[in-house]
Amino acid sequence: MAKVHCILFLSFFLLTTILCAQAQQHAAQTDPAAAEVLAAENARTAALLHKDLAALDKLFADDLSYVHASGRVDTKASFMEALRTDQLHYISWEAKDMHVRVLGDSAVLNGEYHVRVINRQAQPDPLDMNVFILAVYARRDGHWQQIAWQSTKDVGAPASH
Repeated sequence: MAKVHCILFLSFFLLTTILCAQAQQHAAQTDPAAAEVLAAENARTAALLHKDLAALDKLFADDLSYVHASGRVDTKASFMEALRTDQLHYISWEAKDMHVRVLGDSAVLNGEYHVRVINRQAQPDPLDMNVFILAVYARRDGHWQQIAWQSTKDVGAPASH
């Protein structure tokens, strides 16, 4: 009998977890502000891949704090310079899981990416890794800008696509 109760409890827990995850995804899809934040994030990764500094200048706030998975800390100016001089060269960004919470004119984005990047300060070969991210966006003058980024390398699993 205890086994049956345990199986029922685990089934209920699993179903509840799945339904909560689906509800969270649905909320992001139906909330226009959350969709705008995701669009800004997608524009940011596209601009990084295409080295579109003009687009990044609009997407990054002047007071940006950007902490890479390597521990490197950049301001907007230092990050843009690293991109301009090709010290950092992004090869791919693949979003694996993204969640947005909008709080008025601020939004918190967390999730996971698979990233391929060349960091010439660290090594000449591409780094291939999964990272967990936490980003903060602010709506300024009607546009979403990234004001903070923190990424952490996923050391629990090998990088994969």
